[in-house]
Amino acid sequence: MKHVRRAVLMATIGQYISIIVSLVLIAVMSRLMTPAEIGLSVIGLSVTTMVFSLREFVTSDFLIQLETVERQDVCTARTVMLCFTSFLGLVLLLASPTLARFYDNETLKLFLSLTIAAAVIESLAAPNLSLIRRDMEFGTVTLIDTVRILVNALATVGFAVFDRGVMSFAIGALVSSIAATGLALMSRRLWWSFIPSFKSIQALTQFGRYRGATSVVDRFYDALPMVMLGSLMSSAAVGQYNRGVTISNLPDRLVLSSVFSVAFPALAAGVRDKVDIKKSYLRALSFITVVYWPALLMVSIIADPIVHVVLGNGWNDVIPIARLLTLSSIFFFPVVLTYPLLIALNANRSAFAFNMLSRVASAVILFIAAFFGVFAIVASQFISLPLQMVLCFIFVRRYVKFAWWDLCKAILPSAYVSLATIAGPLTVAVCLGFRFDFTLAQTALVCFLAIVGWLIGLKGTQHPFLEEISSVFMESAGDIRAWRPYFLRSVQR
Repeated sequence: MKHVRRAVLMATIGQYISIIVSLVLIAVMSRLMTPAEIGLSVIGLSVTTMVFSLREFVTSDFLIQLETVERQDVCTARTVMLCFTSFLGLVLLLASPTLARFYDNETLKLFLSLTIAAAVIESLAAPNLSLIRRDMEFGTVTLIDTVRILVNALATVGFAVFDRGVMSFAIGALVSSIAATGLALMSRRLWWSFIPSFKSIQALTQFGRYRGATSVVDRFYDALPMVMLGSLMSSAAVGQYNRGVTISNLPDRLVLSSVFSVAFPALAAGVRDKVDIKKSYLRALSFITVVYWPALLMVSIIADPIVHVVLGNGWNDVIPIARLLTLSSIFFFPVVLTYPLLIALNANRSAFAFNMLSRVASAVILFIAAFFGVFAIVASQFISLPLQMVLCFIFVRRYVKFAWWDLCKAILPSAYVSLATIAGPLTVAVCLGFRFDFTLAQTALVCFLAIVGWLIGLKGTQHPFLEEISSVFMESAGDIRAWRPYFLRSVQR
């Protein structure tokens, strides 16, 4: 448990850094570029994401699941990933003129060329990163991700200042992929793995056929609103929706992304060690909801000041989009654990079936809503996300035998904590005449009241997350004492 807790902590630190840098990047770029320019860059990146999501059919993450990793496994992973990425890049390159005509912007051809190069370079480091995650060295993962994010932000802003417009995002992606790949290759100097090999192709494809299909559906589902809006509406509408998603995803990136980056290795290790998966799963849901739900509610309450601080003036249309998307995400809490849990239990077929069923049904809902505009897409999330939540529990209960009352007992205290968290902020809003356009001073006040309410809620419900907080503080204090210079320890004695 201690090494898992440390892994989650490192992954969370990485997410904090990512969020801070991303918010700074968004704030700067939203002031340097118009919604139409941002919308076009989002379309280009979405198309690239959709195409290269097919790489998951040959993902190097099969190395994480192996009992023992041989040299031939690593060589095969690198060979297949590089070959398949190059093939996908060639296909996208040939299709780029058609896409440029479809979206009526010739800049898209050069944009896609640079993102293709970034994807090919990035594929070189895939086996290294999989082995690092297998060993749960999330400090190294955090370092690599931090370098990638910082380089991307600096390059993107730098080229935007020199009036490179939409191309700034593509250049940033290319430069950051070079930096992150170089660091990953140096972290695990597996130069022998560049020898071409296909000996482990069977193990790779057995793992990748379900993982690939699942990832493709996920990436297509995430990119579909941008691509659909780009074909039906203006690039400015795409930019507004994208920024609304960015604001609403802050709790997701703060809480769920760090959990997901650790979940598969940790659950796989738990299955190998034959721990109580039911207890671990319900405890994880309890911990997620007690942080995720209050964060979502607070972002919806202070969406107005967040948009004005992060995006600046001229983005007021984003506020209701972000607020509604944030509230709909309350139903998303079990989704992040379902796929890694099923994969760890070797239920690859069920993981694939769950993902296909939930995403395809949600995509159909979203596709229909897209014809009615941005707010129809936003409203559709109140249908698709509850549907995904129900499907999560149906599939998980096939392998983890828990009663519905067990689930209620696990997450009900989190609901009470969430209510305690927003009690103070809502009181302030009522005193202001049911207004949520807080000033910076008022925003600071409601955030302080939210933290106080959250802590009171934890204490009042005796939530098990209190023990986790205490353990983290105790371990951190021990680490600080261990890191003290020798002369300070001598003086204290």
